[in-house]
Amino acid sequence: MRKKQLSGKICWVTGAGRGLGRAMAEALAAAGAQVILSASTTGEIEHVASQIVSKKGKAWAIACDVQNSQDIQQLVRQVKKTWSSVDILINNAGTAVFAKIIDTREDDWDQMMATNLRGAFLCSKAVLPEMIARQSGHIIHVVSVAGKQPYFNCGAYCASKYGLLGFTDVLRLETRRYGIRVTALMPGATDTAIWGNARVDRSRMMQPGQVAETVVALCASDESTMIEEIVLRPIGGDLP
Repeated sequence: MRKKQLSGKICWVTGAGRGLGRAMAEALAAAGAQVILSASTTGEIEHVASQIVSKKGKAWAIACDVQNSQDIQQLVRQVKKTWSSVDILINNAGTAVFAKIIDTREDDWDQMMATNLRGAFLCSKAVLPEMIARQSGHIIHVVSVAGKQPYFNCGAYCASKYGLLGFTDVLRLETRRYGIRVTALMPGATDTAIWGNARVDRSRMMQPGQVAETVVALCASDESTMIEEIVLRPIGGDLP
């Protein structure tokens, strides 16, 4: 069912070289989608794309810095020229530096805002004209539960994600009339590199593949319905 529904769909996943982005790209390709993998450098995404192709999937790796509007516009033009316009955009690219607000460096604050929030704005804006013209499309923002509740030592990260959730809600209001679906995906603790050297028990976290399966189901859901938010958390314990 999923394979039939996603067959031929053009899915763009930002930050697709590792972690959640990689898992989502692989799962979407396995479900029949044609997947565009982007990241600021090509090393990791080319490897992931080759793995997908080796399993008879369709994937294309394109270097694209989500902070650079010219990179983004160029990617959209390339995809349209080679395949077709983007059907599904997953704004997954993100970064995090965990520190108390008083210890947060301005550069770290700016980087999180530029990647986590401005990047989603620029990528969404780039695909909207084609989606509006054909009266369909799906934009998924990987917000994180940090966009709904505060966490100690996460002032800048939470600020970027709270902002992303607000942007997602307004984008949904503005595009719903055109048949465009906009979803906020809010995973809790997931075992990815974003945790760095944080002293947490990663064995109890969700795995990227588990979140990716939810994304596939979301993308394959009935296009006449709007799933506005999905919150995923690990079972048991005190993890977010």
